[in-house]
Amino acid sequence: MIILLPQECMQGFCFCGYSIMMVVPIIGVQGFRWAINNDKWHARVDSIKPVFTEAAVEIGKNNLDKEVVEKDRIAPGLASKFDSPDTILAIAPRPLLILNGAEDPRCPLEGLNTPISKAQEAYKAANCSENFEVCLVL
Repeated sequence: MIILLPQECMQGFCFCGYSIMMVVPIIGVQGFRWAINNDKWHARVDSIKPVFTEAAVEIGKNNLDKEVVEKDRIAPGLASKFDSPDTILAIAPRPLLILNGAEDPRCPLEGLNTPISKAQEAYKAANCSENFEVCLVL
């Protein structure tokens, strides 16, 4: 079985069985915490703006800002324990291919550094570095 996952599904997705042959996220991988810390959350938030707009209203704000995005109201743990630098580790030792474009505003290349580094460590520890690959489309 090969699983193609949108980024929103990657977050918090735990792979427990060994029947999965390969995982290929169909959108770039990036740490949401990184996006918040580096003020690169706008494009991702704009893709589901009504959800964040409602969250802003719930906390008494009229505009979307870092404080609204950082709240755990929409997807608790998204910027912490269920962020991609941590959840990506659950995929090892199964094959993982990360594809990312140079001009992806939702997942800037700089946001890949931590997830890639952590994945490389996990695959090396599992003695299967050959099962992890990154392809950057420049």
